[in-house]
Amino acid sequence: MFDQSPEAIEKALENLTKDAKEKLERYAEMREQVAAMRSTAQSADGNVTVTVAPGGAITDINLSERAMRQSAQQLSATLMSTIAAASADVSRRMAAAVAPLAPAGMDVQALVESRLPTPPREDA
Repeated sequence: MFDQSPEAIEKALENLTKDAKEKLERYAEMREQVAAMRSTAQSADGNVTVTVAPGGAITDINLSERAMRQSAQQLSATLMSTIAAASADVSRRMAAAVAPLAPAGMDVQALVESRLPTPPREDA
C-alpha cells in the first residue's frame, strides 16, 4: 500500500519537480549543442569542402581551382557526394546528442541510420 500521508505526497511532488527541472536543463543543453553543431566533409580528390548544419543547411562550400576545371556534371556529382557525407555525419552526431533524452528502448542512432540516403558516387 502507498503511503498517502501529506509528508509522503509532498516528498513525491518534490522529487517529480526536481526530476522535471533536471530533464529540462539537459534538454536545453542538448538544444544548444545541436544548434552549434556543424560537420565538414571533403571530397575524395580534396577539391571540394562542404560544411553542413543539422537539418541539412549548407553553411559553407569551398571549391579549389582544380574543382572549377571539372565538367559541370563532375562538379555536380562531387558536390552532391560531399554534401551527403557532411549531412550524414552531422545527422549521426545529432542522434548521439539526442539519444540520452529519448524514451527508453528507442534506438535513435538506428533510426537515423535507416533514413540516411545512399551517398551519390562522385564518379557517376
